[in-house]
Amino acid sequence: MVYCLNYHCPNPENPDKGKFCLHCGQKLWLSDRFGGLSLIQHGVKGRTILGIDRGTNPVSYCVIKQSLITGSVMPQDFLTEFNKNLTQLEKLGDRREFPKILHSVIPQHLKPSELLPMIVFEKITGESLLQQLNTHGCFKEEELVDFLQEILPLLQIIHDHGLVHRDLSPANLIFTPEKYWTIVDFTAAKVTSKVANAHPGTLIGSGIYTAPEQLHGKSYPASDLYSLGIICLELLTMMHPFELFSDHENRWVWRDFLTTPISDSLANLLDMLIEDRVGDRPASAQMALDHLQGKISLPIPIPVLTTPKPSPPPQKSNPASPKQTTPPTEEWHCFKTLKGHRGYISDLNFDETGHFLVSASADQTIRVWNTEYYWEVGCLRGHRGIVSAATFFGSQIISSSWDYTVRLWDWRTKTEGDRLEKRQAWITDLVLLENKHKLATLGADHHISLWDLKTKTFLDSWQADSSGLIDADGLSPVVASANHHDILLWQNQKAISNLSGHLDQITAFQISTNGKFLISAGADNTLRVWSVLNRKCDKIYQLNNPIQTIAIFPNKRFFAAGDDQGTLHIWQLGQEHPITSLSGHRSAIRAIAISPDNQTIATGSQDKTIKLWRFGIQ
Repeated sequence: MVYCLNYHCPNPENPDKGKFCLHCGQKLWLSDRFGGLSLIQHGVKGRTILGIDRGTNPVSYCVIKQSLITGSVMPQDFLTEFNKNLTQLEKLGDRREFPKILHSVIPQHLKPSELLPMIVFEKITGESLLQQLNTHGCFKEEELVDFLQEILPLLQIIHDHGLVHRDLSPANLIFTPEKYWTIVDFTAAKVTSKVANAHPGTLIGSGIYTAPEQLHGKSYPASDLYSLGIICLELLTMMHPFELFSDHENRWVWRDFLTTPISDSLANLLDMLIEDRVGDRPASAQMALDHLQGKISLPIPIPVLTTPKPSPPPQKSNPASPKQTTPPTEEWHCFKTLKGHRGYISDLNFDETGHFLVSASADQTIRVWNTEYYWEVGCLRGHRGIVSAATFFGSQIISSSWDYTVRLWDWRTKTEGDRLEKRQAWITDLVLLENKHKLATLGADHHISLWDLKTKTFLDSWQADSSGLIDADGLSPVVASANHHDILLWQNQKAISNLSGHLDQITAFQISTNGKFLISAGADNTLRVWSVLNRKCDKIYQLNNPIQTIAIFPNKRFFAAGDDQGTLHIWQLGQEHPITSLSGHRSAIRAIAISPDNQTIATGSQDKTIKLWRFGIQ
């Protein structure tokens, strides 16, 4: 197949041997040498097309970048800017670390009948940093330092040529078979002396790696350093960068997600790279490299400190007064803290007896705990990414991970059994369905996949645009999922109903075992209790802090919720306020499990600990 390069072509796919497009008449080959094969990406700034170069022996691949005019930019100004970029990119392509320019098309007037301005780059082969991250897992400090010592000089070269890349991401960093790093995809690159401007409202770059100033149409060499800093955080934690920023505290909390400690020097450099203000970042890539190599010491950002309030003066005791004693009272309290994980706790579940607890963690391990004697029974290793969920499955444990796999384990012998590998994205959640005969998984691509656990076969998948899954076996729908502000109820891969009312992103939700009511929490600082049968919200609780996770007691009379400050709240259904709020964790509670007998609550936190709580006398 040959892909027509006319942006306005209604049907760009053509047979291999054609010279002209069958649908628009456009010539299919540039200089009778370069042709399109398939569309890779289409954005507001242009298109990326995988192409073929017939001028090499054997025939090789190339990458065709087409640029679109945006906003109120005048066509002639756009072409002038395109020519400037092209000149600098041609100079850059003299080095092996950057793709060579093989051909270019510069139209005269940007008429609809003309081809878009385009550049044909050589296609650099190798493994992208994104692929390395998915197969290799978290980078260690030495690996990250080696990576930075190769990438920072390349950024300095780009900036020395008067360019800002503006779209650094793990997909655009390629490690070649010859063992060196390259930077590709200069679609968004722009010539600059001090600042590169874009039309206001035009976002340049890959969203999660984009520097704040790029949101306002500005970009500097330091914008690339910001993007590199965000990439480094992802390499160290294997966490989505959005997860590493606390909206409540308005600061980066990436240190809480480290699975292994790093040196203060490297940590301080990363903090400087991701500073909001351009002037607070290193002045150049070379300066960042000099700091990394110990040649200079950059000033460390100074946090804002608050002065502690003075303690009240001690009260004098009256020796003549008899000592008053109060009888002990029963209350919820933490009676045990379980430690062992080196990353935040992502999931917790009791077995059917309540004697064992399984925990999943960002440290890529699964641990099983005896809740009678409070010790670790075993640690399951093998996942190469954050373990997003783990639950007991008969005599086995089933787990999902950001390494794209679902795995079954014999937890008593600590051995891995079957592995389910169909997903094309990180697996962020799983639930067992239909008396544990089926499994539903949710990917970072927002697809729900269904598996038959008896035969270990893939059944189906569908787009859900969801952020979490829960088992809705008490209902006719198989599964429920959160979709931005709504909760969707699914039946036969179709959303048959939704519960709508939250004013911001849903952060947690859980359904009762009988399927009669559902509780959800949102970033709008509310908890909502829904009647599932009537599809109505029965009660709204106003909160001080966003809730991260919810669990309903098996007796369906109480529910527990953990907030982003590390506080555990316990409500009795129908009551206006929590019956108790318990502090203990140092940071957000991310998982809650309640024992089958309703007597024990387990909480897992971003502080890497598990706490066990019960009702009674301390």
